[in-house]
Parts: sequence; C-alpha cells; structure tokens
Amino acid sequence: MSRHRFLRGRAAAALLVLVTACSSEATPEPTPEPTTFPTAPPEAAAALATEYLRAWAAGDYAAMYATLDPILHARYPIERFTELHAAFADMARVEELRTTTGEPRIVALLPEARSAEFPAPTPTPRPSADPSARAIPSAVPSSAPSPDPDLDPVLAGPVPGLAVPIEISVASERFGELNLERALTMVHGRGGWLVRWNPSVVFPELGEDGTLRLDRSLGQRGRIVGSDGTIWAETREDGVRIYPQEALAGHVIGYVGAVTAEDLDTLAATGYRAEDLVGRSGLEYGAEALLRGTPGWSLVAVSPDAAESVLAETEMVAGADIAITIRPAIQATAQDALSPYAAAATAVVDPKSGDVWALASQPAFNPNSMTLGTTLAGKPLAPAGGGQIFNKAVLGAYPAGSSFKPFTLVAALKTGVATPATRVTCPATWQYGDFTFRNYMNHTLPGQVTLAEAMAFSCNTSYMPLSLSVYEREETALTDLLHEFGFGAATGITYLVEETGIVPDDAWLAANGRGGYSGFEQIQLSIGQGAFLGTPLQLANAYAAIGNGGTLWTPRILTTATLPDGTLVAEVEPTVAQEISVSAEDLAYVTDTLEAVTTLPYGTGTAAFAGFGIPVAGKSGTAETGTLDPHAWFPAYAPADDPSISVATILPNIALGTGGTDAAPLVRRVMAAHFAD
Repeated sequence: MSRHRFLRGRAAAALLVLVTACSSEATPEPTPEPTTFPTAPPEAAAALATEYLRAWAAGDYAAMYATLDPILHARYPIERFTELHAAFADMARVEELRTTTGEPRIVALLPEARSAEFPAPTPTPRPSADPSARAIPSAVPSSAPSPDPDLDPVLAGPVPGLAVPIEISVASERFGELNLERALTMVHGRGGWLVRWNPSVVFPELGEDGTLRLDRSLGQRGRIVGSDGTIWAETREDGVRIYPQEALAGHVIGYVGAVTAEDLDTLAATGYRAEDLVGRSGLEYGAEALLRGTPGWSLVAVSPDAAESVLAETEMVAGADIAITIRPAIQATAQDALSPYAAAATAVVDPKSGDVWALASQPAFNPNSMTLGTTLAGKPLAPAGGGQIFNKAVLGAYPAGSSFKPFTLVAALKTGVATPATRVTCPATWQYGDFTFRNYMNHTLPGQVTLAEAMAFSCNTSYMPLSLSVYEREETALTDLLHEFGFGAATGITYLVEETGIVPDDAWLAANGRGGYSGFEQIQLSIGQGAFLGTPLQLANAYAAIGNGGTLWTPRILTTATLPDGTLVAEVEPTVAQEISVSAEDLAYVTDTLEAVTTLPYGTGTAAFAGFGIPVAGKSGTAETGTLDPHAWFPAYAPADDPSISVATILPNIALGTGGTDAAPLVRRVMAAHFAD
C-alpha cells in the first residue's frame, strides 16, 4: 500500500470518528486494513540454491525436484527432470561436481497468472448505515460491483523474484573439466522460496524444452605388422578384419568379434556399442586399446526446432599400427614341424634381447575362420573351437620332466654341494625311504661319472641324491632359484595372456592343502615332477638365461605402436627381468653339461643333432603324466658358447615318445631355419 493511500485512509477514519463523536447514534467498526503474507529473506533463497546443488552433486534428483515450484510439475514431470540430469551424468561420465553460490539479486519475471495459493482479493463489503444516522457523503461506493462470472478471477501481473548465481565445476571422465556458470531463478511461495527451473539451467542451449545427445566418432582399427613389413592383420574398406597370413601365427595374432549385448555389461562404459569389433584372443585381445584407438565424443544440445549445438567434445584418436617381433620364416618352420601332431607347442626367443620370434601351437588356427568364414581365397572354414584357439606356447603349463635337471645342477653349484670336478654314480634305481626311484628303462652308467655324463644320459638316480644334498644344505635354495629364473610367475610378456605355472615351494604347498616343503618334494622337483608346471615360453626363456651367462629377459613381442600420422604412442624396449645370482663360471659349466646331451655317444639328443655343424646345448625331458603317454620336451640354445636362439618344444601326451627321439628333431628344424637365414 502506498504512503499516500495510507494517509488518505487515516484521514477518512479520523473524519468518521469526529462525526460519530458529534452523534449519539451507534456506528460500525472501522474497515480492517488488508494484510500481506510474510516474505523470506534473500539468504533463504541462497540456502535453497545450496541445497539444490548439494543434491545435484549427490545425484539425488528427487531432492532437487522437491525444490521446484509446483507450477512447473505439469510441464516438467519428475521423470523428464531426472532423465535430463542422468543423461548428462552418463554421457559426460561425471566423476564429481563442485559447486558454489553467489549473492541473490532481485529480478522481475514476466507477468503470469496469479498462483492459486494467492487468490485475488475480493472487494471489502461496507457496513449498512443506521437508518437513524445522518447520511455522510462518501467517495467510496456504497457497494462493490458484482464480479462478472465470465471473467477469470485469477489475475495476471508481474512476478517478483530472485536470481542466485551458481558456479558448477564438473570433473568429467569423457570431456575433462567443465565449468558452468548459471543462475537459479527463485519465486516466493506461501512456504518460502521455490526454484523456477527449466533445461537451460543445465545448458542454456537447451532452452526450455531441449534434449541432450551423445555422438561418437571411431577411427579404423590399426594393423598388426612385422618388423620386415609383413601384414598380419588389417581392416578392409568394408570394415571386415582379415588376416593375410592365414593360419601362420594365428594363435599369436588372435581374432576379433562383434560386441554382444552381454559384452556391453562391461564394455559400454569404455565407449563400445553393439556390433563394434573387439579383440577376442592373441594380440587382437591383448593390444585392444592400441589397435582400437580412442573414440571421439561430442555432447550435443538439440532444441525443439531440431537446432543443434555442440556443448563439449573430445577428439578421436585412430587405432595404432603395432609392430611385432614374430619372424615369419621361423614361425612357419615351427608350425610345419608340429603339424603332424594332435597337440604340440614351440616357443622361440632371442637370448640377446628377449624378443619372441615364434610361438607355435598345434592344432593350427586360422583367424579368418572367425571373421570371414573362409580363407582369403574363398575356401570355407569352420569356426574354430576353444581348444583350437588355445595357444599352448604361453597358456599350456606342463611338468618339465628331465628338462628341469639343469636347474637342479645350478642349485648344486650355487650352494657348493657340487663342482665341475664332482663325480656321481648312475645306478638303475635309487632308494629314498620306502620309495624306489628309477632311471628310464632302468638304464645305468658304470662306475663314477661326471655330472655332464649323468646329464647326457639323463640319470635320475644321479640328480635326485644331488638335489637332496642341496635341500640338506639350504632347504629353499632350489625353489628360490626357480623364482629367479621366472618360474611360477608371468614372464612379463606384454599384450599376450599367459599362464604362470607352479613352483611347489612351501607357501604353495601349504596354500593348496599339501602340507609343507620337504626332502621328498625336493627329490620329485629335481626331475621336474611333483606339482611343478612350466610353459614352453618359460622354459625357452630360462634356458636362454643359462646360455647368455645369467640375464633373464622379459620376453618382448610388441615393439612399437604408431598412429597413421606417424606419432609413436607406445614403445617397448628390451628389458632385463632378472640377473641370476649365479656365477658366469657355474653357468658355463651347466652349458657344458647340456652340450654333452647332444654330443656324447649316449646323449639323449645326440642322434637328433648329428651332423648339425653348430654346437647345441639342450636337454630332453620325458615327463610322467599318470598315463602311458608322457610329455616329450626338448629346450635348447645354440651356438652353445654364444647363443643367438633359444627354443623349447613340447609334445604333450605323445604315445611311447621321449624328448630326445620326438621333440629334439623338431627343435633342430627350427634352429636350422634360423641359421640358414
């Protein structure tokens, strides 16, 4: 009420009192003054804004919605309100919201219908005059006009309000840091301030009815190439992934498959969509992040008239070409050598760098069977089963049999239990407690023999007592040494899944309910039996460490990853995993014993390497399997005195086979291919 109107009202009232005082007649009570509802202070609006933002940061959209003016509920149902905020959080991958509020300021909102909470005032009735009273002229009508029933009694008028400045810092996984400066408009309800919300509070580009959309751009998957330019995998223009080398190194390269609805449970969060390609095995799986690249994202506001505005975006990074160390000629020779067998594996490494030159597994696997269903020439291929895809060179773990004996000898030399001058016996059998251990076919060597002669002949009855002496000198010497050589753990080869194998030390035996380590466990371990398991890659790498004087390399199969524009995004240098804590002299003697295996007349590998022309250090292993079909091993390196190649081949469950007669000739073929090149 204005001050002038207020004063005029007071004057009229005074005049009425004066007139009444002059009359003896009764008069009515004064007309009551209109009252207004109480208005909350601006600080309450700021507090409401803080409450709103706190709920937003917590993702409590229902609590946010509760602060809105109820007049908005019909236009913006809670489902729509929640959907918009949840979409922003999901599309941007919001990790955190940090918020602040500023000082409220008065704003005038556009005229609008009066809220039902505040109905328009009705005219104030005047009291009837006493008939005996003297009429007093008045400018006020004696009665108010009757309201027109056709007119809306809810009147329109300007709406006072407050604007509370807010700042929102959004930590977004997808778009980085987003800084949003906004204002929350407040109007006053009967109970206090209320938020006048519309989608522009989230982004002004949304206006009053816009929506959000997330666009993705994805580059072409990178190629897998060899250091010599060989193309192992590439994507055709029609989007189909093909493997130009067919089954050559198929287990190593792996294959891709379409993303399924089940995959999206875990892959959707990293930008995958149905029917995208994803690596399923081999390097396609292990190097997925490099080969796929990084999708580009755009957060787009779409207005009701279909106008679009980009709110935030990240650039797409194309898939990288990865270069690998596999040598086609050596890989092909290794695979051809294994082809007659139902199951087999070979691993080939460079003793001077740890580079992996071949990982062959039988049965063969052509990745085109999973993407094309045919060879590149159009010959039909049946989809491969899990057993065919399984890469035994890195995933197959087996007892090593007598190919383990070099490590028993290293432990004996390291602990001082034996020296190059040590002489032992090689009887047909050896008794330990109630157990009788035997040589293969009960073979024996007469008299005292050197450790090299016992190694060449693969005398169990020589190396078992030797290992027991090591145990009595230092119980954990052998198992500790095996960990140094990389057994019982991943080799560290990157971008390929591998098996760790087992070193049955005290901790492993206890954890698996088999008691603790003992002399009996050591005796079994000394010839690669008991619970010990190793992969072909582990054996090839460990033998390389013996041959090169004690350096255990981390096997390397991927050297670089390069974007189409030439940017190098990953580089793997040759890496030393461990320097074996054994003297070079002791390791040189172990090499002498392994060379005897391929040179002495009764050496188990002599026939296989007859006339080879390059000295080879290796050891046969015929591991018991609980059946009549043992595992036949032959790990070896050459030249013996300065090796440039290390190979380990296994023929699992080979009928009546041995490492020397069956596996060793296959190793020779691989080495021959290496030295011929």
